[in-house]
Amino acid sequence: MRLYLLTFLCLFLFSFPVQILAQKAVVKADPAVANQKFIDNNFEGALEEYLQLLEKEPENEKYNYRIGVCYLNTNINRKKAIPYFEALVHNHPRYEPDALYLLGRSYHFAYRFDDALKAYNQFKKDGKGSSGNLKDVDREIQNCYNAKELMKFPLDVTFENLGKNINTQYDDYWPFIPSDESFLVFNSKRPDGGAVMEMNGDYASGVFVSKVSNGVFTKAKNIGHPINTSEGDEEVIGLSASGETMLLYYDNMQGVGDIYLAEADKKGNFKKADILDQSINSVNGFEISAAITNDGMTIYFTSDRKGGLGGTDIWMSRKLPTGHWGEATNMGPEVNTDMDEDFPSVSPDGKTLYFSSKGHTSMGGYDIFKMEWDEVNQKWTNPKNLGYPINTPEDNMNFRISETGRFGYISAIRDEGFGNLDIYRVTFNNVEPKYSILKGRISSIDTLKKINYSDVFITVINDKNQENIGNYVPNSNTGKYVIIVPPGVYSINVEMSGFQPYSFKQSVVDKSSFKTEIDREIKLLPVGYVAPGPPAPPKTPASPQKKKAG
Repeated sequence: MRLYLLTFLCLFLFSFPVQILAQKAVVKADPAVANQKFIDNNFEGALEEYLQLLEKEPENEKYNYRIGVCYLNTNINRKKAIPYFEALVHNHPRYEPDALYLLGRSYHFAYRFDDALKAYNQFKKDGKGSSGNLKDVDREIQNCYNAKELMKFPLDVTFENLGKNINTQYDDYWPFIPSDESFLVFNSKRPDGGAVMEMNGDYASGVFVSKVSNGVFTKAKNIGHPINTSEGDEEVIGLSASGETMLLYYDNMQGVGDIYLAEADKKGNFKKADILDQSINSVNGFEISAAITNDGMTIYFTSDRKGGLGGTDIWMSRKLPTGHWGEATNMGPEVNTDMDEDFPSVSPDGKTLYFSSKGHTSMGGYDIFKMEWDEVNQKWTNPKNLGYPINTPEDNMNFRISETGRFGYISAIRDEGFGNLDIYRVTFNNVEPKYSILKGRISSIDTLKKINYSDVFITVINDKNQENIGNYVPNSNTGKYVIIVPPGVYSINVEMSGFQPYSFKQSVVDKSSFKTEIDREIKLLPVGYVAPGPPAPPKTPASPQKKKAG
């Protein structure tokens, strides 16, 4: 996974996969081993060592400090860093100055914004610490105020972890879906297909795909050759709304810091990726994420090339009649800030641009923002924070919206997850779902027993929450019924005096398996009804007896 930088003590600190510490064999901790793992950015491995070392020397300042740093750079639980930095700040008069800043960051991740503000302001007042942290502290102070304000107005959303078919205990991240949600493509750092563990304790990333069957994502599979290779990291960084064009980032022998494009064949299999030309991939810069419009004529991408407003910016290029990409244009101050921007994504209708930014009104780290296309002035306008709880003090990146706008896909660290970055489907509850029409005709299995349709009573129960969706009656003349429901699983009960109750389960699936109409005939069984047995076989006529001779 490309690494996003948090400056703590002039170190580049990253997030890495977390193993369950209790499951590992206990070995004697070694300060030299701990130090080397820390230097290699293997923070999970270093944490295990330092926790054991601290048991023997609980007052050791270095061990407390580095345990806090390790927690801040793993996905175990960043708020666990708090007691270690508190121990330094409160119990050691000559503590490392940056510990106060990192204590503020720890409070920030724990949603203790007032405590974070106190730590940040004291750190700023003291004026001691690394230049990077002293520079960033004002931004973090503002982020705390942003967070407090955004959390006053939480979004009405529901998070659905995509489960073990998609997620693992390792990093599963940056999901992309076509507009019809017929498949999911994403990156994973699981030890699959011979992935090699790197010095930082992480496995090399690869691209995985899951197709939808009956409204459910099937078991994800390594997308394989030619997208994935046997060396280094491969990551999907963009997908067209049609799902026919994939954008990729390689960090291996094939290249580093450039964007590649792969097209799908008629069977939906992606062909070998080709590097984009130098209008997109600059000679001296890094290009790290991209989005392509559905007509294939415009690419939005992220680059740290010269001419930007600071950090990584979002740029745009249009395809020329020659088939080459035109000169890239910076998206300007409406989108870009002096901080980092990343992961542009265009809605299927092309009218909304999503992107991540450390600037604007972030809650902390990267937040996801959206902008609307102004048809009159022909430009993107009014960046708006997507809101809490989609955005949090963690890094929130790469948001992908469905065609209806009701569902979004993100990778996030949440309590119900599998232990690291997991992929979630987010439902915007204020956006109307698609509805299926369940219809059919009610009749009696006994043609001699007529039904008075005015007396038929149909009840529909949502199996997920046992809510009564509604009570229905069929057409009094024809016996035809119509029930309109969103995707889900329902228990449908039919009752009428003189007939046995009739119940059945009805699944209404969504994604690419969605059906606008579902036909279901219902035949009721009269009370005491006895099905006629099979007809008796015809009797065989007796053979005439022969008379005896004589």
